[in-house]
Amino acid sequence: MTNAKKIVVSNKEDQIKTIKSVNFDNITPIIKEDKTLNKLTVENMISIPKGMLKKEDKKLKTSNIEDIISIPKDAFKNQTNSDPRFTNDLVDTIRASETEISGLKTTNSDNSKLVNELKIDQYVGLISHIAPLKLSASGNLTKFDTRAISEDLINECNMSSANSKLLKDNSVKFVVKFDVPSQATPELIREIMVENEITSQTKLKKILNPQDEVLLGDKIAKMIYGKIKAVKNEDGKEEDMFVPTDLTADDIQIIEETLADAKRMLDAHNKSVKDTTKDQNEDNVMVKDNLANLGL
Repeated sequence: MTNAKKIVVSNKEDQIKTIKSVNFDNITPIIKEDKTLNKLTVENMISIPKGMLKKEDKKLKTSNIEDIISIPKDAFKNQTNSDPRFTNDLVDTIRASETEISGLKTTNSDNSKLVNELKIDQYVGLISHIAPLKLSASGNLTKFDTRAISEDLINECNMSSANSKLLKDNSVKFVVKFDVPSQATPELIREIMVENEITSQTKLKKILNPQDEVLLGDKIAKMIYGKIKAVKNEDGKEEDMFVPTDLTADDIQIIEETLADAKRMLDAHNKSVKDTTKDQNEDNVMVKDNLANLGL
């Protein structure tokens, strides 16, 4: 760069306008290809510390590039243009874990430990995938990214709607709470979890939602099926285990059939209301057309 850039500094106290020259001959310009920057100006690239140039001295007081050029910390924040759709490797990881979890029918210490490890694997993969995505000011994914991730979890990873929502929501909260950088690797995510003693989904939920009320669905599920509790193993160490209720299989079946009947009645009611509203709208249109034909 052979031509010197000139910056005009106005000294209002002395009512004197003096042109101060800053020579960047020996400085390589910082230029970043970014479609979001519509205009590339000196003001966008550098800021001159106040007081660095004095009236009686036209030379720079320092040759340190860090003192000359200051790039805002968040200048290129959220510029990562990442695809919310899962890679084949991520699909394989989450789907394999989900299949293995679903196949564990027996509740015991070994299985509970394995479930916890598999769940953590799912979170590590999804959190590192979500980290580069743009989040709103309130810490939420865009509607497009939310839909894409939910569809891949359900359709590609064979995960239930409830489990996919829990995995997605907790992963987003994790990124926000721990300020996960966009370039975060799975290894970094695991380090954060180890530092915060996150070894299961239950512990993760407690950290991310310390004061959240228990959802009604969770309450009902715990009443019918059971809940995860911290239980001491043979070595005296606490670990998360699923503890079923005292209800028998027949009792649970009756409850499920009762809930299904109630759900069918609700669906029938909603359909009836929808049909009635549709008929009323059609009647209103007919009346309006008749009045128009009569010139009213």
